[in-house]
Amino acid sequence: MTGAYNLEPGPRLRDPVPLISWTQAGEWAEIIDNFPPGEAEEWLETTARVGRSAFALRVIGDSMTSPVGKSIPEGAIVIIDPDATPENGSIVVAKLIDDQKSTLKKLVIDGPNRYLKPLNPNYAMIPINGNCRIVGVAKKVEFDL
Repeated sequence: MTGAYNLEPGPRLRDPVPLISWTQAGEWAEIIDNFPPGEAEEWLETTARVGRSAFALRVIGDSMTSPVGKSIPEGAIVIIDPDATPENGSIVVAKLIDDQKSTLKKLVIDGPNRYLKPLNPNYAMIPINGNCRIVGVAKKVEFDL
């Protein structure tokens, strides 16, 4: 068969990123340099534009499932870039000082006030000040239909 096809090349695959636990995510800055490859649940290929310290998380729960607009359902894989700068409206992984695990929420900056906002309106916003550290910014969400 000869002729031209109306196909464009797909996005370039990046280096695989580790799928890690929510507890590991909160400690990622401390463990990344000595992270044994076998500690990852699996290694995932991604087309997300992320730095070399990127990782992936599997969403647990429905706090980021919205009835309208953007939604990140339970079971989705979120690719996180710790080197990205969080901005107002970014979806971030945050580690609250009093919690063992990290959380995925929308960062809301309103003047001097900062909040972690679930996309699900059934959950309350979490005011943050010195009680929180932003671990990274979500760059891509992947899930099966």
